[in-house]
Amino acid sequence: MAKRFYLATRKDRSEQAARLLQALKSQGWERTYSWTAEEEEKGDAKQYSEIALNELKGVEEADVLLVLLPGGYGTHVEIGAALALGKPVILHAPDRKTLDSPYPCPFHHHPNVKLLISEEIDIATFMKCLPA
Repeated sequence: MAKRFYLATRKDRSEQAARLLQALKSQGWERTYSWTAEEEEKGDAKQYSEIALNELKGVEEADVLLVLLPGGYGTHVEIGAALALGKPVILHAPDRKTLDSPYPCPFHHHPNVKLLISEEIDIATFMKCLPA
């Protein structure tokens, strides 16, 4: 059975995410949905509706949600969806200021959230946090 993940972050973190995505792929993990290609072009309400449904389906089909803060507008929606579905969340923030901006979020400290705070993404630590 494939190990599946969904990645939530902002496009401007794509370079940092690329290293993590490569490590996951090399360990047999499969991404449930890649939203970056769909959001390249500005869309209309119908296209955005389809993207929203695809993103939530990606979270639902994943075994784990990976979050790189700061995130985009939908990142905390995806965190909420994962937690509502009982999915584990691995959340990375480069520092406490980013984690708590614009204000502290109680859901970052939910029991199903593994919180990693480090300037750079430590791939080995991230991989150790993945569900078996």
